Amino acid sequence: MKIHHDRIVLTLFYLGSFALYYLITLAISLFPNYGELQQKGLLVPVLCLFEFAVLWPMYRFAQARYGDIPLGRLQTKPTLLFILLLLGLMVLQTQFLQPERWLEEQVRQTPFSLWIMLLSAVLLAPIFEEILFRGFLLQAFLLWAPRSRLPCIVLTSLLFAAMHTQYIHWQTIAVLTLFSILLCYARLRSNGLLLPIFLHMLNNLIALLPSLLFVLQAS
Repeated sequence: MKIHHDRIVLTLFYLGSFALYYLITLAISLFPNYGELQQKGLLVPVLCLFEFAVLWPMYRFAQARYGDIPLGRLQTKPTLLFILLLLGLMVLQTQFLQPERWLEEQVRQTPFSLWIMLLSAVLLAPIFEEILFRGFLLQAFLLWAPRSRLPCIVLTSLLFAAMHTQYIHWQTIAVLTLFSILLCYARLRSNGLLLPIFLHMLNNLIALLPSLLFVLQAS
């Protein structure tokens, strides 16, 4: 009975964290200077800051109390394997991805805005997104279907892709889904969040390299 009760409590906590994440996004859209933040390229950094500030303490609390989603550590062989898989996915996507207007708009921002954007996307976003999706959300599904890992991974990945509403092309959504599937397997293979966090940071850094070069040339 206690195990069943703990599973319900954990599920409510994890799904509640996802709902809170969504509410933060909605709340920021109600800011009186929302349009100005978007125009100056500061909307995503503000979102990242708020979401990190909420989800990181929630993860620390959950770990101290339940300890079912460890941070883990990087091991050489799995890390190299998943880096190769990530690079393969990135090479593959260059063959069919369509240009996204949102990414093109980021390059046109001021150097200051781009630096803030880069720091947010490479350092903050991978941490709280891995906590939320490959941590809380995937774990909530696995609590009820531990022997059905693939459906849990696919459902988590579809939700991950759907939450990236700044992208409009189906090809980008498909790549985000595959990317999330890779990160889910990295989390399960390493039994921790550190490997998917590292891979997510590496992916974002490589994806934003053109913007980084623009910033360096403008400095």
